[in-house]
Amino acid sequence: MQHLVMLVYGRSGTGKTEFGSTFPTPILFLDINERGTETIAHKKNIDLLKVTSWDDIEDAFWYLKEGTKYKSIVIDQMTNLQDLGMAEIRKRAKKGESELFTRKEWGNLSGLLKTTIANFRALADDYNMCFIAHERTFDGGEEEDEALEPSVGARVMPSVGSFIDGAVDAIGSTFIRESYTKKAGKKVRSVDYCMRIGPHAFYSTKVRRPVEAGPLPDFVVDPTHEKIVNLITGKIIPSKKKATKKKVTRRK
Repeated sequence: MQHLVMLVYGRSGTGKTEFGSTFPTPILFLDINERGTETIAHKKNIDLLKVTSWDDIEDAFWYLKEGTKYKSIVIDQMTNLQDLGMAEIRKRAKKGESELFTRKEWGNLSGLLKTTIANFRALADDYNMCFIAHERTFDGGEEEDEALEPSVGARVMPSVGSFIDGAVDAIGSTFIRESYTKKAGKKVRSVDYCMRIGPHAFYSTKVRRPVEAGPLPDFVVDPTHEKIVNLITGKIIPSKKKATKKKVTRRK
């Protein structure tokens, strides 16, 4: 198949960054003020590029467009990218941090983010792409878009969220599944790192794949790039793995 373009979102510590690190190497992580990348700093063939300004994002795009050694690009994460975009719009409008955005400036921010997402999406001919975001519950009536029912998706403004949802091949929602068993009369806690991937009434999920491949599983345990690609190509449909005892570690 062609290179995978994916959006992954979830709460802090549910394995988003760890999942991004499973993409084909070498990987370039665009670390946008996100300390969670420290959890993968020890891994080989992963380079971290600290992004602290909008100029850094634009420079990274033009650098990647020229062609590089990397096979995968991970943007960690989109919520902080939106914050950089707001700072850029304020700078262009010569506004202070305490000044409220006008409707026009919200529109300018939406346009800036959509253009940037589209630009990176266009790099899919040469790279796998993973967009990471924090999780947010939308209850309708926020900003310029409205939703009839609550929904859970990436923590970006609704118009940008709708745009990126349509731009990617797959959308996954990370979460931690807990279970308890008794061993020698003691209660033992087990943890699985999971990703919602099948259709859901509230969580934004998606996988583009052949209809004949059959229904998707509700979620994947210990998700990796390879498992998602196998789902897309219809090679395997992983079963729901039983919870196994694991050492509980916090991952971003």
